[in-house]
Amino acid sequence: MKVKIYRGTKEIGGNCVQLTADNGKILWIDIGAPLNTDNADIGYTGNKVDALLISHPHQDHYGLMRDIRPSVPIYTGQVTLDLINATQIFLGKPLVTGNFKTFEPFKWFTVADTFEVYAYLMDHSSAEAFAFVVKADGKRVFYTGDYRATGWKGKLYYKVLYDPPNDIDLFLTEGTMVERSNQEYPTEESVQEAINKVIRQQQNATLVVSSAQNIDRLVSVVKACNANRKKLVVDVYNAWVLDAVKKKSPNLPTIDWDIIRVFNHPRQLEKVAGTEFDGFRERIKDKDVGNRVFDTPGDYVYYVRCPNPKLVDALLPKGAINLIYSQWEGYLKEGHKNYCAPIIQDLIDTRKVVYKHIHTSGHATLTDLKRLAKAVNPRKIVPIHTENPARLQQEFQEEGFANVDLWQDGVDYNL
Repeated sequence: MKVKIYRGTKEIGGNCVQLTADNGKILWIDIGAPLNTDNADIGYTGNKVDALLISHPHQDHYGLMRDIRPSVPIYTGQVTLDLINATQIFLGKPLVTGNFKTFEPFKWFTVADTFEVYAYLMDHSSAEAFAFVVKADGKRVFYTGDYRATGWKGKLYYKVLYDPPNDIDLFLTEGTMVERSNQEYPTEESVQEAINKVIRQQQNATLVVSSAQNIDRLVSVVKACNANRKKLVVDVYNAWVLDAVKKKSPNLPTIDWDIIRVFNHPRQLEKVAGTEFDGFRERIKDKDVGNRVFDTPGDYVYYVRCPNPKLVDALLPKGAINLIYSQWEGYLKEGHKNYCAPIIQDLIDTRKVVYKHIHTSGHATLTDLKRLAKAVNPRKIVPIHTENPARLQQEFQEEGFANVDLWQDGVDYNL
């Protein structure tokens, strides 16, 4: 077997790993849109491939999927496919098309009549994320994907840790956190406790800024609201996401829970105007928060991707508004700044909100990376999804690993 990493050996995101079997069959694991625009080369998406595995529904792992040939089988989890399509619906775009095949966690399946694949469900800030063991030609590759041990699904990490795959020739490990700190809020539980303290004292509404698809974070906010008898307000897109995830995780919240209300945004409702959405729209109508928030704003917590300045201005006469930013703060800074950064900065600068950063990463700490590597005990370790592979190599070497190689993008390596 040959292995090539098209990109990811020196950057976070944009993952694309190629496995080529001795019979010439080619399997790709992930085909992410790059987060780093310094390297704009995505010409490899037109290369020959016989099948594609998608680890989870974050753009930096599936975002270039549309560029491969339509006939190529694309293997995903069902929740992953549903969440990708949720994004399409609310962007006003057609559902993704392709030769999709879904798989179940903790089972083997065969790809391209050549590769045997085992999917481990992992703890991550995505509602569904997988690591893969891939077997071919007597070789075994373990691709960790993005994972952590500190979320509400942390037991999934320990499931792998205590019963790891054996006889692994190549361990492709993510290393996002090698230069980032997770010390202030090391777990999802600590995030929930911190949010709980904020909303316990609120006199006006609290806005929590996070991803609609970060279900762990939404669960943390739901727990905090429950503890303080607050109502949680989500938008129409978030309501649809919760329904999608509920199919595989029946204990997770949806808008049918008494604690949850919906901000009935007209532009979002336009995206679900078809008859196939009739039942969903009725449920939205039943849970519409309307103008009640303006009567008793201290009873409400908003879960948003970006705060609405008009809402903030309307609520200001009622007292101090909390803004909890519950994502990586790099998205507010040069280099990784997103569309919402100027809005949040203006709210902070004009002192319209009381700003707090309460967040824990969706990625594994160095300690947990090392623990998993020790448990798997592979013949070779190669860092991926990291901006500093040399630092990760050094950290692993200090733990006794002498088998950490630093690979280059676009180069074929023999196993």
